[in-house]
Amino acid sequence: MTKQSLNVGSAANDNTGDTLRSGGLKINGNFDELYNAIGDGTTVGISVSNPAVGQVLRYNGTTFAPSNFNALTSALDVAANNITSASNGNVTLAPNGTGDVRITVGGVTSIFDGATGNFDVATTISYKNEYTALGNAPAAATYPGYFFTIDGDDNPYVNMNITAGGVGDVRAKLATEYSSIDLLSDVDTTTAAPTNNQVLKWNASTSKWIPGDDVAGAGEQNIFATIAADTGNTTANSASDTLTIAGGSNITTAITGDTVTVSFSGTVVSTLAGLTDTDVTGITQGDSLFWNGSNWVVTRSPITWWELNADGANHYTFNGPGFSGATNDPTLYVQRGMTYAFDNSVQGGSHPFRIQSSQGLSGTAYTAGQSGSGTGVLYWTVPMDAPNTLYYQCTIHTQMNGTINVIV
Repeated sequence: MTKQSLNVGSAANDNTGDTLRSGGLKINGNFDELYNAIGDGTTVGISVSNPAVGQVLRYNGTTFAPSNFNALTSALDVAANNITSASNGNVTLAPNGTGDVRITVGGVTSIFDGATGNFDVATTISYKNEYTALGNAPAAATYPGYFFTIDGDDNPYVNMNITAGGVGDVRAKLATEYSSIDLLSDVDTTTAAPTNNQVLKWNASTSKWIPGDDVAGAGEQNIFATIAADTGNTTANSASDTLTIAGGSNITTAITGDTVTVSFSGTVVSTLAGLTDTDVTGITQGDSLFWNGSNWVVTRSPITWWELNADGANHYTFNGPGFSGATNDPTLYVQRGMTYAFDNSVQGGSHPFRIQSSQGLSGTAYTAGQSGSGTGVLYWTVPMDAPNTLYYQCTIHTQMNGTINVIV
């Protein structure tokens, strides 16, 4: 209802105002409305006893009583206003225990982790860490790992603790692609500026790399690794060592610029007759060459070469074409017109070899088509009229013998 006002009349006791009853009813109506609005109709639900500055009336479940405004019961909407402090006071966000501080912008939440103290930024962050002077940057010991730049300085810095050499906490200057190598603590290109073609060399007295000529100290280096030839090898032992490329017999060498030319200066042999180990005297069409142990010589027909040895005084042993191994006193098969070599040079002195037309130590020697020696190498070109059966015999030992069958 609306407020009921007492009509007090125009003047005292002029009987123009409300009667006592009517006035009392108005008063009771007004109080009833207040008690119902801020109480239970009987008791007022507001207590203002002992309030403190800055407190508000907060409902405690029974009444509204003075209280600090220190807990929100719903989301706080600042309605485009600011949260400010007075007299340079701080604005502190302090979660209880390990609670986080979460900031959500544009649907992305970044978190100050209450358990670890880390700040997890879930998106990119743009910031400026540039100072007008190095001394204005945060102290290295207080802010280790802090990265920053100085206005006008081409090199960035980072606060760190250097353990080497006991340096400790420093603002370390970092090298970039725009830095000079002289920025490194163990390099000095300032005391003596480098000149063209110089290199950095270690100076033990200053414990720094300094510019120096490339040849200085080269006497302690090998210019080339070990070079090996068909026989022998060599390794450079000084900066001025020389490697000589010698031609040898009938070979010449020449160097022009970076090219080594090796040339043959002897006579080029274009025929077999020109070779030193070849004797083609009397060679005719159809002849062959065979190795006689020292030279290639002419033969009228292909040669089968058999190596002879002895098994005591009882047997000749044969090795060569047709035999899988040393064979005692084998029966031989030879072809008319073909040449055979019996190499008895190992045992010839003790067991002379002879071809015979009859058997036994006293058998008749057969020498047609033969050259050489039965104590060395006996060459035999089988005549076309050779008998069908011949024999071989040691001229000293009866048991060392065999049969030769002549075919075709």
